[in-house]
Amino acid sequence: MSATRKFAIASAFFVSCGLAHAAVPTVTYEFTESFIGSVSYSLSNSPYHRVDDLTLVAGGSDLPTMLQTATRHSDTPYYAPASGQTYCYEIGGCVVTGSNAYGSYTARYWVDAYTETARLPSDNKYHGTFEFTSGTGVFAGISGGGTFTGREWYGAAAFDEVVTTTVFGSMTLPVPEPETWGLMLAGLGLVATATRRARLPI
Repeated sequence: MSATRKFAIASAFFVSCGLAHAAVPTVTYEFTESFIGSVSYSLSNSPYHRVDDLTLVAGGSDLPTMLQTATRHSDTPYYAPASGQTYCYEIGGCVVTGSNAYGSYTARYWVDAYTETARLPSDNKYHGTFEFTSGTGVFAGISGGGTFTGREWYGAAAFDEVVTTTVFGSMTLPVPEPETWGLMLAGLGLVATATRRARLPI
């Protein structure tokens, strides 16, 4: 077996060991986050669509700064209330995304109840559940979920609206240990060495 091939096998071993070990340790954060924002609607076709764009209230998160959700966005299909169907009627729930300067995540959510006041101005309430499905950056490998509650205030005119949402949940994230990074760096070092040797003239 050539020296280059031996180096390739060794490097693959160290990298794979590091990656496998990295998936084991995790940390779980219990959290509460509060948001405020506005809603827009698309009412041209059924199901209608409701788009929520929310930002974190100042001091509204008890998570570490890098894990706080700066903005939340959802595009929710729904039928008119008269049809008897409500927000997130789909079996798979609806999609909400959250992000900050360090990463983003996607979650599925279900609205369990929505109480609507017919007259304007009005104060509507809703609540439901959610679960994380994927993440990038600091949210890579995210799992967990929780519940949320919300209120909507409509002014004297339709769609003159302010929305607040409070999320209660837990998120679990993988935490690579120092020795894990050592294994992966060792593997990457062997890859670089093998590459250099492969380029040397015989």
